[in-house]
Amino acid sequence: MSAHPNSAAGSPLRSAPALVIGILGLLAAVLLPFAPVLADETTVTWPKAGESPESTTAFFVPYAPAETHVDVPCPVVRAAQARPEPATLVSSTNPGAASKGFALVTADGDLLVQIGGRQVQRTPIPAGDCSVRLDATGDGSTVRVGANTSQYPQDRVREVFAFATDLSGDQGDGMTVRARTSTWFESSPTGGKIALIAVQLALAAAALVLLGRVRVRPADSSDEPATSDSSTADSSRIRRSMRWGVDLGMLVALLAWTLLGPRTPDDGFTEGIVRNGLGSGAFTNYFRWENAAESPFTAVLHLVQPLIAAHASPLLLRVPSLIAVLATWLLLSRGALPVLLPEHARRPWVRALLAGALLVWWLPFDLGVRPEPFVAFGATAVLTCVLRGLQRESLLLLGCGALATGLTVAVNPVGLTAAAPLLILAPRIRRTLRASGAPWGAFALMACLAAVGLVAMFADQSWYGVSRATELHQFYGPNVPWFEEIRRYEYLLGFDDEQGGLGRRLPVLITLPLLACAGLLLARGGRGLPGLRNAHVAPVSLAVALGLLWFTPSKWTHYFGALAGIGAVALTVSAVLLVAARNELVGLFGSVLLVIGVSVAFAGKNEWFLYGDFGVPHEETPFAPFNSPLLWIGLAVVLLIFGRRHWRAALGRMPAWLGGLAVATGVAVLLASFVIAPIRQSDGYSVGGQNIDALTGDDCGIVDEVVTTTDVRTLEPSGGTDESTGFTELGGYAKNSPPPSAPGSGSAKNLWGSLDGGAAGTGELTTRWFGLPELRQNQELTVSAAGRTGDGNRLVLEFGRDAQPLGQRVLDDSGDDRAARRTYPSDRVVEDTPQDHPSWRELSVRDVPPEANTVRIKAVDATVDSGGWLATTGPRVRDIAPLRASLGRGPTYVDWSMIWDAPCVRRTPRVSGGLAQAPTMLLTPPKELGFDGQASFVREIGGAFAGIRQVGRETTMATRLLGAEDEPLHQDWGSLVQVDYPMRRDAYDTATSSQRRWGWEGDRTPLGYPPA
Repeated sequence: MSAHPNSAAGSPLRSAPALVIGILGLLAAVLLPFAPVLADETTVTWPKAGESPESTTAFFVPYAPAETHVDVPCPVVRAAQARPEPATLVSSTNPGAASKGFALVTADGDLLVQIGGRQVQRTPIPAGDCSVRLDATGDGSTVRVGANTSQYPQDRVREVFAFATDLSGDQGDGMTVRARTSTWFESSPTGGKIALIAVQLALAAAALVLLGRVRVRPADSSDEPATSDSSTADSSRIRRSMRWGVDLGMLVALLAWTLLGPRTPDDGFTEGIVRNGLGSGAFTNYFRWENAAESPFTAVLHLVQPLIAAHASPLLLRVPSLIAVLATWLLLSRGALPVLLPEHARRPWVRALLAGALLVWWLPFDLGVRPEPFVAFGATAVLTCVLRGLQRESLLLLGCGALATGLTVAVNPVGLTAAAPLLILAPRIRRTLRASGAPWGAFALMACLAAVGLVAMFADQSWYGVSRATELHQFYGPNVPWFEEIRRYEYLLGFDDEQGGLGRRLPVLITLPLLACAGLLLARGGRGLPGLRNAHVAPVSLAVALGLLWFTPSKWTHYFGALAGIGAVALTVSAVLLVAARNELVGLFGSVLLVIGVSVAFAGKNEWFLYGDFGVPHEETPFAPFNSPLLWIGLAVVLLIFGRRHWRAALGRMPAWLGGLAVATGVAVLLASFVIAPIRQSDGYSVGGQNIDALTGDDCGIVDEVVTTTDVRTLEPSGGTDESTGFTELGGYAKNSPPPSAPGSGSAKNLWGSLDGGAAGTGELTTRWFGLPELRQNQELTVSAAGRTGDGNRLVLEFGRDAQPLGQRVLDDSGDDRAARRTYPSDRVVEDTPQDHPSWRELSVRDVPPEANTVRIKAVDATVDSGGWLATTGPRVRDIAPLRASLGRGPTYVDWSMIWDAPCVRRTPRVSGGLAQAPTMLLTPPKELGFDGQASFVREIGGAFAGIRQVGRETTMATRLLGAEDEPLHQDWGSLVQVDYPMRRDAYDTATSSQRRWGWEGDRTPLGYPPA
């Protein structure tokens, strides 16, 4: 028999040329991180040219300058010395405040020099030349006072947040600070590096061409499902119709989820980084890690950069992940499944199960611009290319698999899981390469293709920049070692936040029991069943991928989303294995695991990130009745009864049936929850409602639903006297919680409380009448209250006309008290926990009777436990204004968690050139986000805006979320914070230049915050 024209014997692939191309392509990629770049250097000079020194903010980030030079001429020192009190010549934070930067201070005729958090020198100010110079670099510091010079090799400037002085006017003339920022990450490729990139990509293209011209042997169709003859044409048409029906159902579900689904935790993180990068030229973190570069994992940032540059709405920014899941579905259903299950892939129930499995994996994790959806797509592409390549013995498809592996690893550390199919199928890949006649040449070409991932990683960053970024990420963390992988499952099974919510539990806790069953069946020879020769690939790939997750540096549960494609097909193949094997022992074992896993999954709260759970059912409770094992046991019994004639086979198939039911139930619950949410929140805010509004015009998300409230008038008594028993005027409240102030006479002038008689005391209060002006449409009536307003106590505003009662409005926020609400899970349910809330809060009324011109307060303290007291201020009038009106006063920092919920707030502070602009307003998230919502301001974890807490003063403005009055869980929307500085903002000059450096070169400025 003559050789096939494209067989190995006549192959255009020859070892020597292929080796040369492959090795050169690999070498070009390996050299790329070390290729020369143009590195930016930014120098800051204070004061501004032509101005006298005046204190200003200067938020250096990274905190430690590469070098700092301070010059203070002798006349300036004399001016400070003449002051009777200590005087700060210049410092890197507020005068007199502790700092790890620098400070030059005069006191009692001495000069004090502080560097890096300690006083390094105290010396009498010389009678002659008294000029001072401080030079600080990463190698230490030098101080010259007059003619005397001192060296301090262990002391360096670790932070700069301001250039501050106690001197005023022309007293400081001649004093200067010049500091070079640590711009480690801002660089651009030189012409040589661009040429190297072009060479590598050209060689990769050549590798694909060479591999595409090789056919080891004619296509093997042994694993393809048999074609139908004419007698089954009608059946084929029905199957095709059902196949397209499944496709249509997938499309509808995914479109609905794209419109209505929740945010993922870092959607705003990604947009904030890219927004800032559009101006700075570098994708640095912006929020924390001292603004470290996101390199080498910037592929997704580059992907969404054009959309963000065009000011795309959050809804449009979800389109790339929608495309990724549709492509993943096509790869799985048309590419991988027919190879894995050649005799089962066209069965409608198999295709429907695969669709449901992909939805249950994808929906909770992979909507948005986090890296996981793109890793999931990449891993699916690797699996499909390798399976099809081995089936057809196509080196081109195997090369595409290698290319997909490299690019997927470049997306995120979790991209390492894409290598799982390669590890599983490595022996078969090796045999195919050997059959090509030039195995080393083919391997070199595939290595060249995989190395394209290095191009994606280092195209716009150097080895030095990546190493510094890695150092900062490891330094501040999280950097969890591999052996603490158990943390991921602790988060998954916990109840503290959305990481353990129902949605995230479902795919993992449904798939793992089926995976265990598949492992048992494969160990017992399951591959020998008809059409299941390749069935082991998907379950084992998922198991290996779960193992590779151990090596990721953080253990968040959202990394499970990277396994969506492999997880979905592994779930499907495992179910088919169970149906085909009908092993009753494995079925019994799997059914027990499924019942436990599904019940625990639905025992999680229907909780989602930030505002994502506004309006969804069961946001604080298990999703009954599906959390009950009895329900799933009952379903299993019913299924056994229907299959009682073949009960052994039915028992063997039971885990597959239960798994399919759990998948369908989970998908239905997820979709229904987010269809219901905007309906329930029609008078308030929801993520789905925001996206629907975005389809019809301008929308600013939650900002449009929040108002600011400002006290404008305290009401004055109009007659009568107070009638009180048990209430004390101007007292009776918790002393560690002072009452709020108000304009005019102040609310503290009219205040009554019942605590002075002890918590066990009781009492009643009816105040005098207060004159009530006519309220405008944008005004409301407010009192401040502390203690218990309900649960047995009572607080009422009574309105009147000329001191004649007209009607009442009850003020009761006892439902807002989290301590009083039922919690889940708990060892014991307290049916009626009374409110215990000693702090002051504002209670408002807008529906004032139009004819009323007086108002008074009635209060009753009828409870005697430790929290059973009540205090109230007199009424006052407040103005209400849209939150958006308060955001035009200067740069507004929007927390990473809220950027997609406030998309119109775009005047944000810049971070570039090693400097962060000082914001004047902050939008911060609800308290439930805890430390994560404050991370950008915390110095110890590298917050990029830590200077706010070092030199600024924060004032939280009074705000309220509209429509949340009857939803206590939703009232804490976040905060609007005004930041004032006791100095000018960013009043310094900057100059940026570029220096040509090799990729490994750069200043080795130590980190600003040293390890313990």
